[in-house]
Amino acid sequence: MDENYAAQRYTDAECEEEFVYLFPQGFAGRDVLDEIAPGGWEVSSLVATFHPSLDQVYDEAIRIHRNMQSWPWRQKDRPPDPEPTRAEVAQRYRQEPVDTIREVRELVGQCLWDVFSDNHDVIAPDGRLIDIGSFRGAGGFIADCLNREIGAQEYDYMDFYMGTIWIAQRADLTPVYRMIFRRLKARGHEWRYAFPRLGLVDLRPLRKAMGEPEGSAEDESQHDRAVAELRQSLDASHRQAIAAARERPPPDTVQAYQGVYGWFPDGWPPEVSSSDLNRY
Repeated sequence: MDENYAAQRYTDAECEEEFVYLFPQGFAGRDVLDEIAPGGWEVSSLVATFHPSLDQVYDEAIRIHRNMQSWPWRQKDRPPDPEPTRAEVAQRYRQEPVDTIREVRELVGQCLWDVFSDNHDVIAPDGRLIDIGSFRGAGGFIADCLNREIGAQEYDYMDFYMGTIWIAQRADLTPVYRMIFRRLKARGHEWRYAFPRLGLVDLRPLRKAMGEPEGSAEDESQHDRAVAELRQSLDASHRQAIAAARERPPPDTVQAYQGVYGWFPDGWPPEVSSSDLNRY
């Protein structure tokens, strides 16, 4: 790790200690439940995050299917795949009994990923970053916190990787984010928002370093054109997404921050950077 960067962030031990301060009774402690579900978890709207209705599950299946059909790297001449039917989804649908402690700690862990990861920054009073890792690393850190809390190796990074991406449409998660931001504010921490963006990595340098044979000059040229076109498409999509985001209400995380701190975080509203403008 770069020495300058290391000096600007909490150590791993400090990050672990900070999470103990933030959650002295654990991710699903009585204090957490009193904040996010004062009337009881079983009757809270948040319980839908783990117990969605059939209609919600069906809507999710349709949304995921359509997103996959519109991926920019999907072959353009490939015919669309048939959408799942409600009957097909109903065949797989099952309602499980409520498990309050497990569900609360997992939801809090996923919401913590949304705040601490996803390119956002949590900044301590001394200006250092409370950096719990990259996308995968942050998931692993949260899993380790919970494994220590419960005294078992029950979780790994995949349980929290990408946070609430699969459940965010099921319920309003603002109460959980507010709970997190209230604790960050009490500790004197700040938060910097980062607008999401898809990137593209060309793996040819890595393959060359590993000694894999190179393609012909024509193959390389075609690959260069394909990469350039996909990057241009992603850049255009990013600019369009920023424009659309500025016309909509802020994300739940940003609204929760504003409700707790009284102002919007650095990074909101999103703007197109000078490097984006220089591409065109």
